[in-house]
Amino acid sequence: MHSRVLLRAVAVAALAAPFLTVSTASAATYPGTKCVSDKIKAASGNCKAVVGAWSKFVGGGGTDTAKRDAALSKAAGKMTSAWGKAESKATSKGADCIDTTLTDAATQALITNAVATIVNDVTAGLTLSNADDAKCGAALIKAAGDKCAAVLKAQAGFVGKQSAGTAKRDAAITKAQTKFTDKVNAGLADCPNTTATLGSLDAATDAVTDDVYTNSIVSQNVDDTQFTTITPGPQEYPGVGSLNPRCSFNTDYHYFVKRGSVNKLVMYYQGGGACWSYNTCIGLGTFDKDVNPAGSDNPNNTTTGFGDLTNPDNPFKDWHIVFVSYCTGDIHFGDSQPFYAGAMGNSVRHRGWQNARVAEKWAREHFVAPEEVFVTGSSAGAYGAFFNAPLHIEVWPAAQFNVLGDAGNGVITPDFLTDPNNGFQRWNFQANLPTNIPGIVEAIEDGTGIPAFTEAVANYYPNARWAHYTSSFDGGTGGQTGFLNVMQNPNNLGQWVRWWDASCDWNSQMVSQATATAAAVPSNYRYYIGTGSRHTMYGSDKVYTDTTGGVPTIVDWVSAMLTGGPGWTNVQCSPASACGTLLPGDPQPTPLEAPFSQVGPDVVITCP
Repeated sequence: MHSRVLLRAVAVAALAAPFLTVSTASAATYPGTKCVSDKIKAASGNCKAVVGAWSKFVGGGGTDTAKRDAALSKAAGKMTSAWGKAESKATSKGADCIDTTLTDAATQALITNAVATIVNDVTAGLTLSNADDAKCGAALIKAAGDKCAAVLKAQAGFVGKQSAGTAKRDAAITKAQTKFTDKVNAGLADCPNTTATLGSLDAATDAVTDDVYTNSIVSQNVDDTQFTTITPGPQEYPGVGSLNPRCSFNTDYHYFVKRGSVNKLVMYYQGGGACWSYNTCIGLGTFDKDVNPAGSDNPNNTTTGFGDLTNPDNPFKDWHIVFVSYCTGDIHFGDSQPFYAGAMGNSVRHRGWQNARVAEKWAREHFVAPEEVFVTGSSAGAYGAFFNAPLHIEVWPAAQFNVLGDAGNGVITPDFLTDPNNGFQRWNFQANLPTNIPGIVEAIEDGTGIPAFTEAVANYYPNARWAHYTSSFDGGTGGQTGFLNVMQNPNNLGQWVRWWDASCDWNSQMVSQATATAAAVPSNYRYYIGTGSRHTMYGSDKVYTDTTGGVPTIVDWVSAMLTGGPGWTNVQCSPASACGTLLPGDPQPTPLEAPFSQVGPDVVITCP
């Protein structure tokens, strides 16, 4: 079984029982997001006021410094007041936007320094005692201020109502740019002695609006050189409720965060097995019950696959990343605390949903408006990605979403869904799924699980891309065949180690589910079925190299998914008879037993 840092073990998946309605706390109304919008709006006003003070100073011949300084002081005080009010209001409602942005003073310094650059650019070569020079210089400076204010106002409006999309913002920015260009060209015609050009003023105003916007929506307090460990306590999530993140046996929960250099976000859900009965939770234990921030759980220790952020071929090396660790045995979405009776009986805190929402709350308060969000996870985390992604789309509705489950295809037994004392329902999974998505409840009632869930969410969010990756015979005690084997033999513990006995059954059901889902949702769902029996790919260097069975490399396929390009197709190794050929390091029984056998130099899985 792989270490957790390589994303080991699998949970099980499916849906169960009727649902309660859950608020999605959309980005349009979330108090932290509103706070950031108000701050950018205040910065817009400050930019206009600061430039206005300088424009009047230059237009007046550059002599009345007292009046200029008084106007600058008034502008600073007004922004400081607005900034503080926005932060206090958000804090009173349980949201943080203090850590999200640069401080008021630092943001004002950005604007002040940028305006100084613009003023110096315009006035160099001018004689301000000359009325014509003073007039044209003032006009050029004012044009820059008008653009700065208009662009930031448009950005503030977008952040405050991301559900409306980017069209209104983009149109406003285009309009501001056009006005700016016309005014500057007219001003330059009247101002032959200035050293400023359209290009220099354009660059200066773009620089300050970009700096203010970026430093308002991306927290610069997050380390961009390595992952930082976050240990959250009990807290209120506005629109969601009270959350008390813990691990299964009441140890501290930790997750990990890192800032990138582009405005794109990865929400990654860690694997680590699953449990739903005395034997799976207490007796033998088929899941990882805690998070060790000093050990293999910490993504700083990952040096392979997509987890290697130093690899130039990694498409996520420059993205923000929130690594949602796992220690609750409930595929990141349980919300219960059942008592599992036995010789060592104990209650288990299935708080995956609470832990995941705490990590998401942190993410939305530090990365306010990402352009793209890639929701993914391996094994148990594959299900965490699929079940949490609809909640994230409501949080960042203007972002392009891509959702990829790595080794979590949801092949289960009917009893696992229906037995209230020995299966899925022990997690109270149903309590927190959004019921606004048509087909969710029907998927539960029909017992069709992951395929029906995928079809429902992919149809409801047609602009998001959804996908599953798996090897053909995902094996090992912590692999997908291993968990199907446990479900098929719930009371025969001696059979649990014989994971390979479920290999052919699991493969047949997995392929059937994948092809049926792709046929039902042809526009925005794809699958990738690779060769061999390895469990998970995200933390393996095979993502850059493996083309066995005629498949494209996983990195090329994922990159095509990110762009929606023609390379994002349904992939299955070929011919089918070769898909069971094991690759180096793939799980196998020792000694070999059917359906595994030695064929020449290879170990091959051969199904009837």
